[in-house]
Order: sequence, then C-alpha cells, then structure tokens
Amino acid sequence: MQVSTLSQSLALRSSINSMRAQFDDLQRQLATGLKADSYADLGTDRNLVLSLSHQLSQLQTYTNTISQTQMRVEVSSDALTRVSQIAASMKTTNMTTGFELVNGTQTSAQVTAAMQFDEVINLLNLQIEDRYLFGGRDTQTRPVAVPDAMMNGTADQAGLKQFIDERAQADLGVDGRGRLTLGLAGATVTLAEDAAPSVFGFKLDGVASTLTNATVNGPAGAPPEIEVDFTGVPLAGESVMLDLTLPDGTTTRVTLTATTDNPPAAGEFTLGADAATTSVNFQAALDTAIQSEANTRLKAASAVEAANNFFDYANGGVPQRVDGPPFGTATALRDATQADTVFWYSGDQTGVAGNNMIAKIDDGRQIAYGARADQAAIRDTLKAAALMTAVEYTGADPEEVHSYKALTQRLGTVLNFESTPSVESIVTGLGLTAATLANTQDRHDTMMATANELLGDIQNADPYEVGVKLTTLQTQLEASYQVTAMLSRMSLVNYL
Repeated sequence: MQVSTLSQSLALRSSINSMRAQFDDLQRQLATGLKADSYADLGTDRNLVLSLSHQLSQLQTYTNTISQTQMRVEVSSDALTRVSQIAASMKTTNMTTGFELVNGTQTSAQVTAAMQFDEVINLLNLQIEDRYLFGGRDTQTRPVAVPDAMMNGTADQAGLKQFIDERAQADLGVDGRGRLTLGLAGATVTLAEDAAPSVFGFKLDGVASTLTNATVNGPAGAPPEIEVDFTGVPLAGESVMLDLTLPDGTTTRVTLTATTDNPPAAGEFTLGADAATTSVNFQAALDTAIQSEANTRLKAASAVEAANNFFDYANGGVPQRVDGPPFGTATALRDATQADTVFWYSGDQTGVAGNNMIAKIDDGRQIAYGARADQAAIRDTLKAAALMTAVEYTGADPEEVHSYKALTQRLGTVLNFESTPSVESIVTGLGLTAATLANTQDRHDTMMATANELLGDIQNADPYEVGVKLTTLQTQLEASYQVTAMLSRMSLVNYL
C-alpha cells in the first residue's frame, strides 16, 4: 500500500468541495425549480432568455390593453344597443299612438319619450374606471348635460324649450302667418315673403293652377311674390296649388279649390258673381289656409328646426339661436354662448365623431374604437326623445292634432337614419372591433404559451432529473468522505 501524499489529499479535498458545490446547486434547483439563479449562469442560453422575457413583457402589456379595451367596447356596445332599442321603440310608438292627452298636456307617447330621454342621457354619461365612454378623447368631462338643464335651461342659460319657443315666434311671425303677407289690389291677390330677407317662416317654392279666367305668376321679385289675377270667374272644381318650403327643409302644399258653396269648406273658396268678389273670397280662403298651415305643419317644422339648432352644432361647434328679442321680427340666427345657453354636449369635438380612441394592441398595430355622443345617429335619437318631451299641447285647439301628426311624422323620418349610419350600425362596428380584439388576444395567448414553454425548457429544472443527480452525488460524497477518513488515519506505525 502506498502512503497518501499531501497532493493526493488536497486533490481529494478539492473533488469533495466541487461535489459539495454541485450538491448545493442541485438542492437549490429542487427548491426553486430553476436551473440557474442569474442570467449569467445560463451560459449561451442567456440571450435567448432575455429576448423571450422581453417579448413576454410586451405581450403582457398588449394583453392588458386589450383587456381594458374589450371591457370599454363591451359596455359601450351594450349601452348603444339599448339606445338603438329606444330609437326603434319611439318610431313604432309614434306611428301607432294617437293624439290623446293623458296628463293634460302630452300624449302617452310623449310621456314614454320623457322617460327614454332620461335613460339615453344616463347611458351616454356612463363611466368605466373613471373614464366617460362617449366623450371621445376627453374622458374626464361628462359629455352630456343633465336632463333638466338640457330641457329647461338654468337661471342664465336657455334650454331646448326656450329654443323651441323663440324659434316658433320667429317662424310664425307676429301675426301667425308664417312671415307671409297677403295683399289685394283690384282683382289681384298677392302673397309675398317678408320684405327683409329672413331665414324664418314659409318660403314660396312654386305655384300651379287649373283656374280659367285667372292668371297665376311667381314666385318672383324681391321679396318673392305670387300673384293670382282674376280676369273673370273660374269654374267650380278648378284649383290653385301653392308649394311652401318649411324651416326644416321639408315642403307642404296649400290647395284651394273653387266651389259654389257658401260658406266654403276647408281648402275651398267661394266663386263670386264677378272677378272682384271672387278675388275677395279667394284672399279670405288663402288667409285662413295659410294661418292653419302655420299653426300645424309650420309649427311642427319650426320645433324640429329649433331642435336642430340646439343639437346640431355648427359654426365651430356651437348651437344657433334666434337673434332677438324681438323674436317675431327676427331675420337671422346667432351663435349661442356658454353664458346664455346650455350646451348639451361638452365632450371632444375634434375630427369625425366615432372611433376616436386609440389602443396599441400589437407591434406596429393600433386600433381605433369607441363612439361619441355627438355621432349623428346617437345625437338624433336623443334629439327625437328630447323634442317629444319638450312639446306640449292644450287640447283646446282642434288643429293641434294635425300639428302633432306633422311632428311625429318628421321624427319618424329622423329615426329612419336614411342619410346617416344608424345606431345599430355603430353597434355592429363595435362588434367588429371586439372580434378583432379577441382574435388578437388569441394570437398573443398562443405566442405567450410558446414563449413560456421555451423559457421553461431553458430555465426550469426537472425535479426528477435533479433528484436522481442528488442521489448519485450524495452516494459519491459519502464514499469520498469515507476515503478521506481512512486516509486521515494512515501513519507509518499503522502501516508497519
């Protein structure tokens, strides 16, 4: 047997220390589940690990953004789905409900519209995580005024009802004839617009006639005028048709038919013994017809246009008010101010309404999403509900039923959304956005799973493999300790 040398002893001790270090590292791997406790210990894999970790961090950021955006889109979609249902309900109710006042001043359709008006405003003022959903990029300002202020105004600011009242005064004029003036000279009846050019009241659009013994001219001149010159007595059943343009851009026709009845029925004039008498009768019938038309269709069109002035911001984003008082002789509109008018919408007005929010959902990819309260279809739904709520009747005037019918017909046209995307189409757009977000999230989930799997293969320690190595290393260490102990007892005496 050879006596152990110092160098052999040191070599054995070094080997034991190395195995001890390996044993400790294997125990750490078993406890933490990681092969290394620093990137440096990963060797050549550290660059791949750093790259995958950065990718996962980016994907997690995109995932968080998508999650927040999905919640906002979902809540917005649910809210606008309800707004769309309200629009459809109003349209159906207006078509099927008659003129019966249930509370002394309004029909059941109007009472229902008042509740829907409040609901739409509440929906448009929804908040998620302290962010208003329907104010565009301005997420911290309540986008829509509260119902009472919008409808009735405040101490210093006009609301919708005041807009309607002032516009009605301007459109009907002081004498209730829609800013038209009737004249009679000899056997010639004239109908002319205001001498001062005005945006209010009736506008003469055209005239047609089947009258014999009468000459009809116009509209022509400044101000525009129509003349009906009786050169004799027409025949019963012959007619004059006057086309008038209303403030909201629609037109109406006044037809007067010659009759021998005296008194004549509505829409007729009595033939006289001569041209002069007939012209007097025609003027009286025309005057009655104009006032009736002003009190019904003109009043309804005026209310609609007042709502347009209030809701459809123009001239840099402000409502338009009748430039008065006096309102009955006003000739123009003026810009409203925050000091004298309740602005129904106070959110972001930059760019085109809708899709004003931006979310970055992937590398080099952004998605525009959202809806704004001032988007045409949303605004028009609120406008229709507000207008139905604002208008009141007395029940004493038999012509109110015709005015109410003219109003509901116009609101039905508004709610057809013929010239603008409907609320339902906005909801569809939000649905497409939600689908895009979901598809992108699915792709991110797949990429994150793959990256995590790769990182696991590189970083994670296999507990079974580590356990086997620990057992093997423990056996080797025990054997080495035994050898060391035996060598430490060796001496020349023991050898001899």
